[in-house]
Order: sequence, then C-alpha cells, then structure tokens
Amino acid sequence: MNSKHIIGFFSIIVFLLSCSKDSKTETKSQTTLVKTELGNHIDSLLTPYVNKLRTLTDNTTGLAIGITKGDDIIYAKTFGFANIETQEEASFKTRFHIASVSKPFTAAAIVKLVQQGKLKLSDSIVKYIPEFTMKSDAYKNITIQHILNHTSGIPRHVSADDWLSPKVGINALEENLENVKNFELDFEPGTQFSYSNSAFDILGVLITRVSGMSFSEYVSKHILEPTGMTESTYNKPIDSLPKHWAKSYSYGLTNQEWQPYPHTDKYLPSSGLQATLLDMCKWGIMHVNNGTYNGQEVLDKAHFNKFVEPTYDTPWGDKIGLSWFLQSYLDRPIIMHTGADTGFESIMYIFPDDNISIVVMANRDFARTGRIINAASEVIFNEKPKDYKVSARYKFSETYKSQGLDKALLLWNEMKTDTTDIYYVNDEDILTVGAILENGKHWKDTKEILSYYTTIDDTSTYAWRLLGNAHLNLQDTINAKKCYEKTLEINPNYEKGKDALMRLNNE
Repeated sequence: MNSKHIIGFFSIIVFLLSCSKDSKTETKSQTTLVKTELGNHIDSLLTPYVNKLRTLTDNTTGLAIGITKGDDIIYAKTFGFANIETQEEASFKTRFHIASVSKPFTAAAIVKLVQQGKLKLSDSIVKYIPEFTMKSDAYKNITIQHILNHTSGIPRHVSADDWLSPKVGINALEENLENVKNFELDFEPGTQFSYSNSAFDILGVLITRVSGMSFSEYVSKHILEPTGMTESTYNKPIDSLPKHWAKSYSYGLTNQEWQPYPHTDKYLPSSGLQATLLDMCKWGIMHVNNGTYNGQEVLDKAHFNKFVEPTYDTPWGDKIGLSWFLQSYLDRPIIMHTGADTGFESIMYIFPDDNISIVVMANRDFARTGRIINAASEVIFNEKPKDYKVSARYKFSETYKSQGLDKALLLWNEMKTDTTDIYYVNDEDILTVGAILENGKHWKDTKEILSYYTTIDDTSTYAWRLLGNAHLNLQDTINAKKCYEKTLEINPNYEKGKDALMRLNNE
C-alpha cells in the first residue's frame, strides 16, 4: 500500500470515528441537555431523586422534565420508554398528550383575538354562537371570561365515553353545542368557581367562528408557531399512533397500555395538545419574557398581562387568571396548571419573579409529576427535596406476582400497621389495581383482586360491575349476572349496571 493509499485509508477511519462520535453526541442530545452551573446543580440532585422515585413506583414508562432560566433551557431530560413494547425511549422528539395543560393555549388564542380587536372578554358566548343554548335562560349571560376562569356554571362534563368513539374534523367541535343543550347551569354565571372541561370546548367553536380558521389552525399559526413550538400538534389519526408519540400506560400489576388513547377532536380546546419537551420549554420562556419568544411577539405585553392577572378566587384560597392558576410554592408566586387523563400526567410551573419555568410530562398515570416538579423547585431554590410516601400497591403487586393473593394480602395488612417505612396503605388502591387489570383484559387477576375488594367495600357499583365483566369474560354468566344485579341493588339508577345486565340478557 503506497503512501497515498495509506493517507486515504486513515482519512476514512478518522471520518468513520468522527461520524460515530457525532452519532453518539446526537443520541445523547435527544435525551439530555444540561447547561450552566444551576443546570449542573439540578442534574446532580434532581436526577437521582427522580430515578429513585421511579424505581420505587416500578415505573419504566416515559418522563420528561424541562427547566428554563431566562432565555435558556438549562435542564432537559427524558427517562424511560415512550413505547415499552417497541423499546422506544422517550426523547426530545417524543410527543406527550398534555391533557388540561392544553387549556392555557386555548386561553392564549382567545387573548390573541382580543389583541386583534376581534372580540372582548366581556362579550357573551351567544354573540358569536347564537345557536348555543341550555336549559333556562341564564346561559345567555355567560361571557368569554366566565369560561376562561371557570365561573360559567357549565357542568364539568356534558358528554361521556368520547375516547371510545373519537371524532375528527372541523365538525367535531360543533357536537359540543348539541351535547350541552339538555343541561342546566350549575349556578348563575360569574357567581361561583367550578372547573369545567366542557365549557372550554365551547371556546373552540368560538375561535373557529371568529377567526375564520379551524381551531387547530388558528392556535398553531398565532400561538404555537410564534413560540417556536413547531413539533407540537393537535392532529392525530383515529386508528393509529404516529411515530414518536408516547403511548398511554397505567399500572395494575405492571406497566400496561391503557385503552383507549385519550384523544378526540371534540376535546381539543380542553385537553388535545400533543407537545414535545423542548417545545414546552419554549412556552415557558415565552411566559418569563411577558409574551415574547426569541424576539417574536406572541402577545403584546398589555394583553399578556391580562392572560396572567387574577380574575377570580378559587375555593382553595388562591386565584385564577385566564385559565392559569395563580398560586405560590416555597413562598414564591407561581403560574401553574396540571393535566391528567388516564395514561398521562403533566404539570407546569412558571416563577415569574425568578424568570424560571418548569414542565414535567409523563405517559403513565401515578407518575408523581406533582412531587417531581416540587422537588425540582426545591433544588432550584436551594431547599432539600422533601421526602415522600409511596403507595403500598407496588409492594402488593410485586408479592402478588411472585407469591399469589394470600401472601400479597398478608403483606398488605402488615403494612397497614407499619409506620416505620415509606409506604402508605389505602384500600382504594386495591380497587384501582383491579380496574386497570380489567381495562387490560387480565380477567383471572381482575376476578381474584376485585372479589377480595368487594369484601372490603360491598357498596361499590364500580367494583361489582368490573367484577361482573371479569366473570363474563371467563364464561361465568351466572356470577356475572349476580354482579350486575348487585350494582342495581346498591343503586337502582346505575345506568352502566342496567346496560351490562341488558346486554347479558340479550345474548
């Protein structure tokens, strides 16, 4: 081999090593970003804290934590799997269903329309949606602001089981107008606070009517894109989960997929945004910059202030702005919102006086996102992260899988009297385990665990109905019927019990 070939050979080797190094760097950058002295401090304390908590709660599903200071993302890290079955790790590309943390995006879109001179917060809903009706005439007094601060009186949920029959398309939101017609207000608008998902979904219709664009198009163009949130979306196919979307999980005896995935276009304004970690960090940066991101004005300062200023008292002694809850933690004011649908949790804090934002997202319920965001706050402000208790259900599940129900119950009852460990015991957790197993169609385990639970509480229509489902799927129609009949003994008006019994009798 002559010198020219030797040089060429080594050039190829150097190039391949460089590519390998770049590839590793790219892979690492997709799951971890740590900057500044504060970011390194957070990483040294928060990361092991989170890892320990996840181990104790048997959690291998995805978790994403993002922290910003000023204009910088100083800590961003993902843990676990977006999809356990395919072993796809959660990363900066992963889209999480953020549930009710979607509401401030809807509120921001309304405030943008106010800034554009297209509506006023004091305007009535019927001004823009004249066919909006409810029982009694008080609904005519509902204003846009009433919905934004949860004082409209519209019941929390006016439709059910929409995850099971998801709707897509521009007409999906219009169905909310039909659903609400047969309901009465819970109270006179503006006189009380009561959190309402259904009211927020009416705002999606209003945004469509006023803007001349679909709800998702308007929010994307006027809120997401100016904030640099180009990887987040409202759009999901009905029958599939796109690449890099986190799957929904719950915890029965292990981490198991939860069906159905919580998405329908009817609920886009209240809970429909799918967001990545870095995009949510950008959302936080926009807030600490009073409506501006990277020099791009999303909301002018005057209208941004309207967005986050208090408008009403909450029952727990804090304030609410326009969707954002205005509270405090560690004696510091925070702007915050939580989100939870079965299979997902999310929570966001903004510390306006400190120019800091924190977001935590998870694709499993019982992921302890609230404790994690508080621990992050404690670390940032040089407090020792607080200790925590863990549900004994994880020890129960571990023992049940390895030694059976009798040993698991023996351990459960021993732990009730043990005050020296970190585990707490709540019998309702046994019901939760059974319910999640029923969702996953683990019929034998469901029957065994819920049969025990009904000896603790024989007045739970929910437990008896799910136990009936387990018997039915184990081909035991006699005991299934007894369970369904039991639900109606407890509550003769229990519709799901009636439906189950009717289906059984018709088979």
